[in-house]
Amino acid sequence: MIFFSQTGKFPLDYGEGKPDWILFGIPYDSTSCFNTGARFGPDSIRKASYHLEVFDCDLEVDVSDINVNDRGNINVRLGDPQANCDIIKKAVSEIEQRFIGLGGEHTISYPLVCVSQPDVCVCLDAHLDLRDTYLGEPLSHACTLKRVYDICDIHIYGYRECSKEEYTFVKEHNIAAYKPSELENAVFPENKRVHLSIDLDVLDPCAAPNVSNPVPNGLQFAEATNIITQVVKKNTIVSMDMCEVCSRYADRTAVTAASLLYKTLAVWRKFHGHR
Repeated sequence: MIFFSQTGKFPLDYGEGKPDWILFGIPYDSTSCFNTGARFGPDSIRKASYHLEVFDCDLEVDVSDINVNDRGNINVRLGDPQANCDIIKKAVSEIEQRFIGLGGEHTISYPLVCVSQPDVCVCLDAHLDLRDTYLGEPLSHACTLKRVYDICDIHIYGYRECSKEEYTFVKEHNIAAYKPSELENAVFPENKRVHLSIDLDVLDPCAAPNVSNPVPNGLQFAEATNIITQVVKKNTIVSMDMCEVCSRYADRTAVTAASLLYKTLAVWRKFHGHR
């Protein structure tokens, strides 16, 4: 595994038996245009996760029953989006298991989807990320879902900021995209192979302030977990990513991200993960 380096281990990494999930970090944020530091996200989420209880009292699920094998961080480069895309695809193509990628900027979703080849990419995000290029770069965090749209269908939940061109693209192509005020009537995919992408800026900055591009009027934690629950219980999750956490230590945003990851795993365990 020459593309992986050592780092702190995720608490659910027991290293015995066949893993339920492979986890790895992608410390990459070279196209970030506002807050930088998402490259520190993977390890800050790991650090925060050590301080969480493993029993989910709402779902009555113990996430320590899930075997998550942490491979460490992918050795990405500073800059050169195309080279990093190729590195990520090469590294992840060696994994023959459902996986979780911790970012890193949202650009990481594209090479992950290239590998897992889902039917649908479900994205929780404050932005549409549907620009064709941004600052002359087609592999920018602002273009992620436009690149993914070339591979599979996309569903977007929680967006509240976009360009006029992106908004027009959504309407012209009948893309399932919902603002927070529209979630009550949101439609979710069913019986699909899904890549689940969670950009932490989908949450209100009061809950997750330390993200790459914070936007007011975001989702509350419970609203995000409700979307995740609807998606997970109705579909087969083949891959996931969590991105845009700019924390350098286990601060409020890192704790929120780790809690959301634990909740997602608990939901998966409840509906699909019983051995």
